[in-house]
Amino acid sequence: MGLIEGRAPNPFLSATVANRTGQKSVDNRNRAFDDAPYRTLVMNYLEHHGRATRKDFDELLLKMLPAVLETAQKASKVSNLLQNMRREGLIHRTGTRSAATWLPGHGRTKRKT
Repeated sequence: MGLIEGRAPNPFLSATVANRTGQKSVDNRNRAFDDAPYRTLVMNYLEHHGRATRKDFDELLLKMLPAVLETAQKASKVSNLLQNMRREGLIHRTGTRSAATWLPGHGRTKRKT
């Protein structure tokens, strides 16, 4: 009937029902955005601060992700976003995984032997 959206066990009201019941803000918190706004936030943060840790990105992005996602799903979303941006050469990581620092740009390229 189109009254709910999402997947079990986390269904939410459809946009149509949310509009008719005056719950548009709830609908927006449940709806996933494409990655563009999050990418822009990451790039703006790095442009302003020069570098960031994963904790910095978590503080920046986790509260903005859809409410329908669980904590682990939000963490995965941030990880996937950063790795995709790294693969595209927009950002790079220095240091070990546990103490990594993220910087804008390509970074060092690996030598082929």
